[in-house]
Amino acid sequence: MKTRGGNMNQNRLFIKFSSAFLGFILLPFMLILIFLLLRANRLQVQYNLSQNEILENQTVSAVLQQMKLAENMCKTVIQNQNLLDFLDKQYETTPDLLYYRTTIRDFVKVTNGVSDIKLRIYLENTTIPMGFGIFYPISYIDRTAFFNNFYQSVNQEDIWLSGSFDEELPSIQRIGSKDTYHYFHKIQVGTRLIGVIEALVPEQVFFVKDSLSEGIFEPAMQSGYHIFNYSSSYLDSERLSEIVEGPRSGNSGHIIYSKYDIDNTPFHTITLSDSTQLTGISIALMLLLPLLFIVMMSGFFAYNRRVIQDIHYCLDRMEYAVEHNFESSVAGMDAVAGRKDELSVLAVRINYLLTQIRTLLDQKIQEETAAKQAELLALQHQINPHFLYNTMEIFSSRMELAGLYKESAAVSAFCRMLRYNINSKELMATLNGEIKMVRDYLALQSIRSIPFQVDFQIPDELLEERCIRFLLEPFIENSFKYRGDANPLSITISALKQGDDICFLIENNGEPLSPQRVSELNYRFESAPVKLETDGERIGLNNINSRLKLFYDDKHFIRVSCEGGITSFRFHIERRPALH
Repeated sequence: MKTRGGNMNQNRLFIKFSSAFLGFILLPFMLILIFLLLRANRLQVQYNLSQNEILENQTVSAVLQQMKLAENMCKTVIQNQNLLDFLDKQYETTPDLLYYRTTIRDFVKVTNGVSDIKLRIYLENTTIPMGFGIFYPISYIDRTAFFNNFYQSVNQEDIWLSGSFDEELPSIQRIGSKDTYHYFHKIQVGTRLIGVIEALVPEQVFFVKDSLSEGIFEPAMQSGYHIFNYSSSYLDSERLSEIVEGPRSGNSGHIIYSKYDIDNTPFHTITLSDSTQLTGISIALMLLLPLLFIVMMSGFFAYNRRVIQDIHYCLDRMEYAVEHNFESSVAGMDAVAGRKDELSVLAVRINYLLTQIRTLLDQKIQEETAAKQAELLALQHQINPHFLYNTMEIFSSRMELAGLYKESAAVSAFCRMLRYNINSKELMATLNGEIKMVRDYLALQSIRSIPFQVDFQIPDELLEERCIRFLLEPFIENSFKYRGDANPLSITISALKQGDDICFLIENNGEPLSPQRVSELNYRFESAPVKLETDGERIGLNNINSRLKLFYDDKHFIRVSCEGGITSFRFHIERRPALH
C-alpha cells in the first residue's frame, strides 16, 4: 500500500497546476487588465461627452427660456384687441390723444417693465405719432433687404435677428447693436398686416447662472458662437477657433466640447467642460497590480504544495479502506479534517461515503438473508396447510350430513382460503381474488355471532389489476381483533386509481388508537427495515408493510390515522394490469 503518493507524482501535479495557473489565470489576467484599461479610458471619454451634453442642455434650456419670454411678451401685447383697434384706426381727435397718453401708455409701460427685454412697435398707420420710445412708423425699419424679405413673406410670422442685421445701412440709420438680439412678430388685424412688434433682447439676458457656485457664465463670442466655459482652463482664441471649426462634439486636450445651433435663430452655443481622465498615479497603480499578483502567486505556490500532499493522503487512506473491506473508518483523515477549509469538507465527505458504503453492504447482506428466509417460510407454509385442507374437507362433509349447514359453509370457506394459499405458485394475484379471500374470511367470522358489516368500494375496472398476495385480509383480521365495543363492527375497503398507482383505504370503527400509538405505528411502518419473520400465529401488518417495501420500493408503506373514532390504514401500490 502507498503511504504517501511518491514525490515524482506530487511534483508532476505541482508542475501541471503551476502551468495551468500561468496559462489560464496570469496571462489572461494581464490581457484582460490591458483591455479593461483601454476600455475604461474609452468609456470615460463617452461619460465625459454625456456629462458635457447635460451641461449643454442646461445652457440651451436657459437660453430658450429667455427667448420664449421675449416671444410671449410680444404675443401678449398683440393679443390686446383694444390696442390693435386703436393702432389700426385713423388717429385724429383729442380723445385719441387722451387715450393714447393714458390707457395705451400705461399698458405699454407695464409690459415693458417685466424684464430687461424692451418692446417696440412699428406701424403702417402713419397717423399714430411716435411716442414713449415704443411706437414708430414702419418706415423707420423697413429699409433693410433682410427685414423686407421677412415682412413681405406669406408664411413667416416671426423672426430672430442678430444685432448686425442692418449693418448694411449707414450707422446713423441702424437700430441694431452688437450686444442686442431682435425678435420681430407681425401684427395683423384679420388678414391685414398693420406692422410688427420688436423685442430688443440684450445679450446679458442669455448669461447662464451656475446653480452650484451661484456665479454667472458670460459667454465669450467666437465666430458667431457663444462659448460657455464650465471648465477650469482658459482657452485662447486659437484653441477656440479649432473647436469652432471642429466636429459637433469631441475633446481637445483636457477639454470636452459640444456645439448646438438653435434653429431659425442667430444664436449658436459651444459648451466646454473638463475631461476626467485616468491620472498617472492611477495608471501606475494598475501596472503595479501584476507585480503584486506575482508576489502573491509565490506564496500561493508554496501553499498549494501542502494542499496536494493532503489530497494524496486522502487518496491513500481511501485505498487503505478499500483493501480492508471498509471494515474500519478512515481515522487517519482527522488531521486533514482539522484544516477547516474545502479539504476538510472533502475528508469528512470521504469518511461519510465509506461509512455509507459499509452500511449499504450490511443492508444488502440483510436483504439477501431476508429473501432466503422468505423462501424457506414459503416452503414451510405449504406443508401444514395441505394436511389441514384435507382434514377440514372431511369435517365439512360430516357437518353437512349432520345438518350444520352454516358451520359447513364456514369450514368450506376456510378450505378455499387454504386452497388459495397452497395451490398457486405465483407471487401475485388479481385484486378480485384478494376480495374473494376477504369474503371467505368474513364467512368464517359469521359463525361467531359478532355483528359486523363490510362495504367494498372498489371500481370494476380495478378488479383485474394484479397485486401481491394476502394484501387485504390481514387488515380485516386486525379489525376483528381490535374491534373493542363496536356494535356492529363497520369496515370499509376502498380502492382508487391515481395515475400509475392504486390507492387503498381500509377504515373501521373498532377500538380507537391514541395519538401516541398512531405516531409510533407511522414511524415504525416508514422507518423499520424489511423483516419477513412472523410470530408463528398470523401474518401481521408488519409483514404486509415489509412486503410492500420489498416488492415495490421504500416509498410504499402503510400510513395510519385515527379521527372521530375511525381508524384508517392507507397505502398505495403500482398498477400491474392482469396478464391475458
